[in-house]
Amino acid sequence: MNSVAWYFILVLLIGGLGYAPWVLHSYGMFPSDIFFIFILIGGASPTFAALIVSRLEFGKKGPEYLFSQFGRRDFSKLWFLVPILLSFIKAIFTVLLWSLMGGSYKLDWKSLIEFPIILFSNFLANMWEEIGWRGYALPALQRKYNALVSSLIIGIFWAVWHWPHFAIKDSVMMANYHNFLIFTIITILGSIQHTWLYNSTNGSLLIASLYHASINTVNTIFFVKGGISSIIIPFYLPITAVITILIILILKPDSLRRKPRVTFKQPS
Repeated sequence: MNSVAWYFILVLLIGGLGYAPWVLHSYGMFPSDIFFIFILIGGASPTFAALIVSRLEFGKKGPEYLFSQFGRRDFSKLWFLVPILLSFIKAIFTVLLWSLMGGSYKLDWKSLIEFPIILFSNFLANMWEEIGWRGYALPALQRKYNALVSSLIIGIFWAVWHWPHFAIKDSVMMANYHNFLIFTIITILGSIQHTWLYNSTNGSLLIASLYHASINTVNTIFFVKGGISSIIIPFYLPITAVITILIILILKPDSLRRKPRVTFKQPS
């Protein structure tokens, strides 16, 4: 069994064990408040799995290589704007589509002031996912598969990894996405977009993490604070799909950029 297969096994195992007390607690079956500690373990399980597998595969240089991807600088600094702009574009066009279909919406512009604070908070939380999904799994898969296929594989496992968020009692994700299939489709589309950004910046985890954080931040401001989070997904899905299809058609599936795809090489 190859290393990337072990990564997926470990991330699901550690994540499942980490989130299980949270799920049980929601049903009154895990009374202790220490379940919050397990949530942290579950949330960081992509990083834990990546550290273990990269250490076994490459020795002590493996974990160092993972984190070194935050320091990639060999790309245009304009890419720092792309994750934020794309997140706003997706949200704005979603709201426009919602309004054209008869929906009523009014953004509280004051909530935009909170954007930097929420973004920073989400970045600190989401980076632990990106170290695993994009920092290890993506470049490892791209040694064998093209960028599109690698994105599809990661998207499926990324979605399955979120199962505790749907299993928990009174699940917010279930209320917002309505079913796991829709969430999986959106996650796969998001995985393709993350791959595009990661490859286009020569493997920058900083940009990938920024995009992850930007999506969650902008969606919180536009959808959650706008009071439409539970009804907007049918409009968010086609907007996300159109953007993703354009990326595939323009840049082609092999690398989703004009240059060769980024692979996880033997750290030096």
